[in-house]
Amino acid sequence: MKPERLALKRAFAETIKGVGGLEAAAGFCRVGKSVLGDAQNINCPDRWPSIDVIADLEPLAREREGWPHITRALCRELGGTFVLLPTAPAGAGDFLRTAGQLSSEAADVTNGVCSALADDQRIDAREATEISKQIADAQALLAALDEQMCAIIEEGK
Repeated sequence: MKPERLALKRAFAETIKGVGGLEAAAGFCRVGKSVLGDAQNINCPDRWPSIDVIADLEPLAREREGWPHITRALCRELGGTFVLLPTAPAGAGDFLRTAGQLSSEAADVTNGVCSALADDQRIDAREATEISKQIADAQALLAALDEQMCAIIEEGK
């Protein structure tokens, strides 16, 4: 099995854990524990969850770190990344504040990389984890700014 497909299996397993395990997950979707178990099992390369099962379960695993697990893994396999859109409606007047926050977050990413490299010319896993969180914050602000621009565009139509 390709590494990307292993990542999808692991992502489904994380979703199952986030829902509360196989038994709990079976109660929230149309398939039973054994089907769910096979779908997350890397030794069952031909067993996969259907899209409706993913749609039923993934929202329920929101509290587990890395959520949405399957969507993120699929985006990565397809060469992209997942960015959660802001939940508050975009107001055209908020774009200056968002742009300022974005600038600050981008500076935090740059400072994180420079600080990590300053000591030993390498980035270790702990440093990469922190920088990755800063990148995610910057991506979220970019998505918020994009939503704000879309609101302006819609107003102008």
